[in-house]
Amino acid sequence: MVILRKIAAVFLVLVISGWIFDRYLLRDFLDDHAEQKLQVEKIKNCDVVYMSASSNFPQYGDDDTRKISQMVASYFPNQRFEAINKPASHAGVFKRLMNSFPENSEVSTFIITINLRSFGADWIYSELESSLNKATLMYSNRPAIINRVLIGLQAYESLTEEERTSLRNEYWDDQTLPVSDALISVNKWCAEYKWGDWKNPKRQLADQFIKQYAIIIQEDNPRIQDLDALVHEAQHSGVNLLFHILPENLEKADSLVGSDLVEIMKDNAQFIEERYSSKGIIVVNNIDLVPSESFTDKDFPTEHYDQRGRQAVASSVAQQLKKL
Repeated sequence: MVILRKIAAVFLVLVISGWIFDRYLLRDFLDDHAEQKLQVEKIKNCDVVYMSASSNFPQYGDDDTRKISQMVASYFPNQRFEAINKPASHAGVFKRLMNSFPENSEVSTFIITINLRSFGADWIYSELESSLNKATLMYSNRPAIINRVLIGLQAYESLTEEERTSLRNEYWDDQTLPVSDALISVNKWCAEYKWGDWKNPKRQLADQFIKQYAIIIQEDNPRIQDLDALVHEAQHSGVNLLFHILPENLEKADSLVGSDLVEIMKDNAQFIEERYSSKGIIVVNNIDLVPSESFTDKDFPTEHYDQRGRQAVASSVAQQLKKL
């Protein structure tokens, strides 16, 4: 009886704590740590959800300040479109967000943006992953107080900066790629002095293009496993998926590094397209859609486009979305 009373007392404390947390503290906590969870509740009854990182955003100086998602929506005036976008998000985040939509949600289609850089070591072992992992704990459909306790216990992957740096360098040393009819590691490829000393800005940018895109994407890549999980969940819940492979600056990759890197990038996009097309998913492969001048960041490889680039992307996605 004593044990039962103690168990009942603990259970009562948890129930009361959960009620207080949900009623008075949850919203502020989500605002600070997992604002996308709040967004899910607001948009659960729309028709189409566009999930992306910062590629969706307009850029400074554009006359057309619409997001890509808003441009796509303009092709479908009778459907309700919403977007969930957070910088540095990837398929692992989108997977948890899609799972957090309630069963009575009216969403019929999810558009998932796919960023080739998110498959590489620099992104997988990014310092931003800790905060993303922390936020995604709150996307779970467990009682919110349990998720809050797990965050307090740091029950999520939280590597140190030194550990992340070590894992990146280990990957760049071990992964070999076909370059000029030979196999070479990422770090050795970067060590080639095409643009001279590392102080040369072109050399720095070339190194970044290699480290971001010199990847051989295979089935064991964490992002492929995340995309597989998205397909499984969509098929289980009966919603439509459209995968959108974002445009990359192939012209800049070619001029800085050469055709070997461009071929690797195209091969990776083709691998993704073929893998998921075979599973019945519409895949929009826009890797070569946007010209170099429409990429707004000049000192780092990104998927940020000016209004002409965003308009081209939106038109391409909309044409394929009409097939659903």
